[in-house]
Amino acid sequence: MILSVLACFAFLPQMQAAVVPGPDGCYPGFTTAEGCNALNLLGTGLGNTGVGWYSLYSVGGGNYNTGVGAGALVLNTGDSNTAVGTVALLLNTTGTQNVAVGTDALLYNTVASDNNAVGVFALFGNVDGNFNNAHGRGALAALLGAGTFFTGDDNNAFGDLALNTLVDGYGNTAVGDFAGDGLVTGERNTYIGSDIFVGDENDTIRIGNPSSAQCFIGGILPNGPLPIGFGTPVLTIDTTTGQLGWGGDFAGAKEVGELQKKIEEQQASISQLKSEVQTMVAQLKEQAAQIQRVSAQLEVSKPAPQVVTNKP
Repeated sequence: MILSVLACFAFLPQMQAAVVPGPDGCYPGFTTAEGCNALNLLGTGLGNTGVGWYSLYSVGGGNYNTGVGAGALVLNTGDSNTAVGTVALLLNTTGTQNVAVGTDALLYNTVASDNNAVGVFALFGNVDGNFNNAHGRGALAALLGAGTFFTGDDNNAFGDLALNTLVDGYGNTAVGDFAGDGLVTGERNTYIGSDIFVGDENDTIRIGNPSSAQCFIGGILPNGPLPIGFGTPVLTIDTTTGQLGWGGDFAGAKEVGELQKKIEEQQASISQLKSEVQTMVAQLKEQAAQIQRVSAQLEVSKPAPQVVTNKP
């Protein structure tokens, strides 16, 4: 579809340019080149744009690449790469679908693909690590990758110098300036917060600056009922779903639960006893009323007293 749209534009009638003089650098194959030796060795490649000294110089049959800046993508022959900045993706050859924005971003990338680097020196040393995201000055700058399965892949660094010492770890995530600093080789670690310094570790989660800052994360739900008002809850992970939650072991939780149960049973017994007492009092009042009615009837039925006189 994209090629069809481009072809339609290519065959539109030539109209007078809106700017005078008209733009130069318009070449066949939807190609634009501007700068000393930009796209100099273009072959069959389509949809390439090279702006800057030797930008996309060697592209040959590569397609849909954009290089803006001196030396950007100078050795590239792959497809769908975007480099904006002096010597961004300078050494890339066959790597595809990489994005580098910033001076020296992804400078040493050669064959790796699907990397995104935004910031000066972001992913600077990466050679063959794939699916990495670096946003910030020097983020993931030391990552090399060793050409082995997964090594150097799937890392995410957001913040100036985040994960800047990582060489060949994979699956690591760091959010915050200097987050994950000190990690050289590690797997599946997560660091959230600025200035989190660590050593080589695996499967670690660190949140917040341990020296001072507080950290609040929404969406952490209870993993089960908690004994309210007793003990200290701990953060746990549901092994089935992987969800964080509050739960775990509590000091005296079993004893507290048994005591609470006894209290509830006693309260139920007291309520029952109060009900029985109220019923008994009502019955006694009714009996007293009946006695009073009987006494009144007896008084009415008594014979009148007779007066006896003594006659001489």
